[in-house]
Amino acid sequence: MSAPSPSRKPFELTDESPLGYFSKLTEFIYDPHYARYLRRIAMRYDRETLPAELELIPFFVDALIFETYIDGQTPLDRFFQTYQQQMTPEQRQVYRDFKNYRFGCYQVMAHEGHDIAMLRDLVDDDTLQLCDSDARRFLFQGFYVVARLLPFEGRYVPTGACAVINVKTDQQALAMARLLRQPPLIIDSRSDNSGSSL
Repeated sequence: MSAPSPSRKPFELTDESPLGYFSKLTEFIYDPHYARYLRRIAMRYDRETLPAELELIPFFVDALIFETYIDGQTPLDRFFQTYQQQMTPEQRQVYRDFKNYRFGCYQVMAHEGHDIAMLRDLVDDDTLQLCDSDARRFLFQGFYVVARLLPFEGRYVPTGACAVINVKTDQQALAMARLLRQPPLIIDSRSDNSGSSL
């Protein structure tokens, strides 16, 4: 018997900022159908090897939304399937674009204006623009960032899963990224009973 579907609430987006769009996704997963998998995701992280001050809950939430396949679909896929008929074409495109996220390790190279940070991807050496109102406050030049970045209006925006790391070398930063990057979680709800003990 498959798991029950999450409850359906009407789609209404009053804030069309990146945070507004992402907040609708987090509201969607705060349902027993999805929330029961957060504990399973949390168990995949080795807390002993990560800095004590690092907040992991945003990484758990992101892993659930983008990288947990329940019966072949992520919660992002199901969210889109549930609400696409209620969305405007522009809103549908934003959520389609979110499927092209980037999760990686980046070095802060420079700032442009008060809300743009130029990041260098340590794996493929690409440079990209991160747009965030806290860019100057938290993303210091030379620091490293392990983050999930969502495309939005030609730039990238961070989700809550964004760890700023002050280490000396690319290799140290990449080692931290490897600890935070987990493979996708594949769940067949017909044979899964993870919710029964939570």
